[in-house]
Amino acid sequence: MAEKKTTPKKPPSKTPPRGQNIRAGDQSIALKGDVTDSTIIHAQTVVLADRFWRDLKPDLPTTELKEATAAYLAYLTDRHYYLSLKGMGVSDRVPLRLKLLDLYVPLKARLELPEGETWKRDLSLAGRDLIDEDQEDALHLGEPAPLIQILASHSGLIVLGDPGAGKTTFLKYLALRLARGEGERISLGDFLPILLPLAAFANALQSRDIRLDDFIADYFAGIGADLPIGPMLSEALKAGRALILLDGLDEVRDLNMRNTVVERVVDFFTFHRRQGNKFVLTSRVVGYRAVRPSAEDLIECTIVDFEEDEIDEFVGHWTNAIEKQVQGNTAVARADAETDRRELLDAIHQNPGVRQLASTPLLLTILALMKRQGVSLPERRVQLYDQYVTTLLSTWNRARSLSGRAPGRDLDEIQTVRVLAPLALWMHEISPGVGLVGSEDMRRKLEELFAERGDVSPHQAARQFLMDVREHAALLLERGPGEYGFIHLTFEEYLAAVALALKGQGDSAPIIETLSAHVGEQAWREVTLLTIGYLGIRQQLPKVGGEVVEALVNNKPGPAGEAVVLAGDAVLDTWPGGVPPRSRERVILELVPTMQDASIRPELRRHAGLLLGRLGWRPGDLDRFAELPAGEFQAGIRKEAKEVPHKYWIGKYPVTNIQYARFVQEGGYQNREYWSDHGWDWRTGAYDERTLEAVARDWLEHRPVAKRNIPYYWHNIELSNPIVPAVGVSWFEAEAYCNWMGKKIVAVPEGYTVRLPRDEEWERAARGSDGREYPWGDAFDKGAANTWDSDATGSGLGGTTAVSTFPQGVSPAGAWDMSGNVWEWTSSWYDEDRKYRIVRGGSWIGYQWFARTSFCNWSIPLMFNDDLGFRVVIAPKDS
Repeated sequence: MAEKKTTPKKPPSKTPPRGQNIRAGDQSIALKGDVTDSTIIHAQTVVLADRFWRDLKPDLPTTELKEATAAYLAYLTDRHYYLSLKGMGVSDRVPLRLKLLDLYVPLKARLELPEGETWKRDLSLAGRDLIDEDQEDALHLGEPAPLIQILASHSGLIVLGDPGAGKTTFLKYLALRLARGEGERISLGDFLPILLPLAAFANALQSRDIRLDDFIADYFAGIGADLPIGPMLSEALKAGRALILLDGLDEVRDLNMRNTVVERVVDFFTFHRRQGNKFVLTSRVVGYRAVRPSAEDLIECTIVDFEEDEIDEFVGHWTNAIEKQVQGNTAVARADAETDRRELLDAIHQNPGVRQLASTPLLLTILALMKRQGVSLPERRVQLYDQYVTTLLSTWNRARSLSGRAPGRDLDEIQTVRVLAPLALWMHEISPGVGLVGSEDMRRKLEELFAERGDVSPHQAARQFLMDVREHAALLLERGPGEYGFIHLTFEEYLAAVALALKGQGDSAPIIETLSAHVGEQAWREVTLLTIGYLGIRQQLPKVGGEVVEALVNNKPGPAGEAVVLAGDAVLDTWPGGVPPRSRERVILELVPTMQDASIRPELRRHAGLLLGRLGWRPGDLDRFAELPAGEFQAGIRKEAKEVPHKYWIGKYPVTNIQYARFVQEGGYQNREYWSDHGWDWRTGAYDERTLEAVARDWLEHRPVAKRNIPYYWHNIELSNPIVPAVGVSWFEAEAYCNWMGKKIVAVPEGYTVRLPRDEEWERAARGSDGREYPWGDAFDKGAANTWDSDATGSGLGGTTAVSTFPQGVSPAGAWDMSGNVWEWTSSWYDEDRKYRIVRGGSWIGYQWFARTSFCNWSIPLMFNDDLGFRVVIAPKDS
């Protein structure tokens, strides 16, 4: 672990420490001996200072200038080497010292201002869906471009963004890269970074009239003892080699002073850009238009939220940096980082509200910290949102300033929430899912709320409150001309839920009445879940939360199945502890018939089954087999007589993830005895050395040896549900599972074994002896199987279903899911050359035609699709 660094009090010594050799070149340095990060950094600054001034002719003595430059660069590097986590309200198990350059993800921006005080979050940001009048606006917006690229093309850049968008971190990143001599990596070359807060300049202006040039010299004068830091910075400006980084125009609260600061900055920019210097100024959008500057080659841009690629990149950087700090740069650390990365991304993408807020760097960082602390996400997201609101209202607002002082007055978090919550509920009631209300309506509602609270001047209180939450917390903003809304729709939903929970005051009746009226309305779904979560987790009233849940399943308001599935989601979100065990059992009891009821929408039936799997319910006969006697059946499309000459037993269900997990946990992938020769070659990679056709090579390359120790989709949150079929398994894995299972079942008749079914065994079990087209009869039934044609729109159900979802589709032999859900491996070859194995039954992404009992498909044994599974038989051993 790196040692903690401190700000240098004197210039670095020219003599290397004892036991070290330092050789410096133009682009690098080489060190020998026991050295630390700090030693390397400080040695680099000597080299960089020499390189910076080599071709220039400054007025100051060269030696003093280089010493001052080296001290200044060392100060910048020490000051910003680690990412600051202050003010996020989350403390880790160990002090986190994460290098900013290891974590930083490049930001993008549009070359324009948003229409309101933040982007309409129907564009590239989180929030509400696009509404008709927004469509035309979207066409006028420029494509986002990397901030670095914009800066490289212009002399001056004003970077605007929401709270937590990464404005200050961007400036620190620039300063750190340049201080390390890495300007070419950010397309800037050798510039000297000058980073300071504009709030400090405003404070200086209040006491005396001072030019920005002089303030810069004074501001940094104290960091280098007797070295001429101020004159050195002035020399860099004269030489046109400075990058001026001015942070936080919005932190200058007084409008008149903000105007003065902008005027001084524009004067400074206009003069110094002629020499080739560059400038970056940051600000929130709130309050910027009132002082908007204008100058030649001074460009405005507004940061856009993280897209999927940026979120993935940040999460990868974060988990690698954490594990590297804790465990060092080891193979174990890298493996743990990959597991953490996958779990964190799953937590982000499982819930739309969490995903929306993860698009903001600050909120994504808090999410990562809370996940690391063991908060179950997205289920316990009510805790996450509570921390977000606390952070934006108080802790982060105090800590974010470069100047080290709070940029504005503190808000009373509790009292602010007690106004914001009913306001959010009112907004959600009059404009559900949109998140926008007129400014006059907003003002009147605030006055009404303050009057109810007994305020002596509701008008003044409403005006002050609106200004505070806009300027100090930026939770509630102008989203367009005459329109207000929360910065993210997720905050409106969360605070509306808080209002409902507070409204109950421990009594579930008013909460039940309000939520029951909106069952089936998508805009109220998340509010309902967050309300129950807030009751059970934040207010620690599990009994009240349980009463709401039980009222939903008992009364069943709204469209068929909606209330029960909603209650199931609420239990999953809050379990354990958020509702009593009795409420959980009551919900499970209602979810089973909801899953199996053909009159309920197919996607709701699927959702009910997935909930049952995650809540711990299992079919009582999951490990049972259906017995089939020897005899004839009508086979194939022509329904020709065919005989299966032996009795056999077939699994009632396809092998599920919870069943396959036993094989994994008992070392099935490591035990050679369960695998055939070809199978073990595939497992260990020897198979890859063969001369193979392109299609086989492609499947091998998409699943390297390191990923052949569990099913390919084992960590997919839906495909790995305990009671859906195991998918992402090759034929060799299915064969090994059968061999393992054969050693676990005692009552196997003499001469019998556990194996994959032969083609005729599978077809006989699916269609009975009368040759029916589907397990249930000759006509396709949407409510009897999971296929692409099983929903009203003909676009499928979206994934695999619990194996006990469709009692309507049970075969005459008593086997479930033999049409649809997943294709099933058989032991039979499709072709004489023995390249392809027969697969049967159709799947969730196959049309009804493929789900016929007579349809015969094929796959190479290496295939591991997300709609390909298997079931087992107890039958005579294959010769």
